Amino acid sequence: MAKILEKSAFGILVSFVAASLIFAATSFAQEKKVDTQKLYKEIAGYYEFETPEGIEYITFWVEDGKLKAQADGDDEIVVLEPVEGKELYFEIIDQNGQLYELQFSRDEEGKITKCVVTVMGMEIEGKKIKDKNQAH
Repeated sequence: MAKILEKSAFGILVSFVAASLIFAATSFAQEKKVDTQKLYKEIAGYYEFETPEGIEYITFWVEDGKLKAQADGDDEIVVLEPVEGKELYFEIIDQNGQLYELQFSRDEEGKITKCVVTVMGMEIEGKKIKDKNQAH
């Protein structure tokens, strides 16, 4: 009888530890999602890029929990996919299958103010000129 109680107590303990770990992982995932949404809101805004063809503008905004972008004069709206393990890095694959890599950066005050887009080995730097309240 004592052995049965020991096994039961051990089983209960294992179940409790497993449940605690699952709860902690779920809480962390929810916490991470909140942080992601906060980050997306920080990125959101209107950015100006100097390209070889001239000045281009891209609007970034949050919709349905996703970070989206659209260049002025372009009908295509793209969803930025976060690069795992890199907080300010994203990728876009456009309708033609072209890969774009985006790296946002913060200024000395901690505000996101720049975006570097890399496409076909070329880097184009943009600066945030309006915040999320003035864009889209």
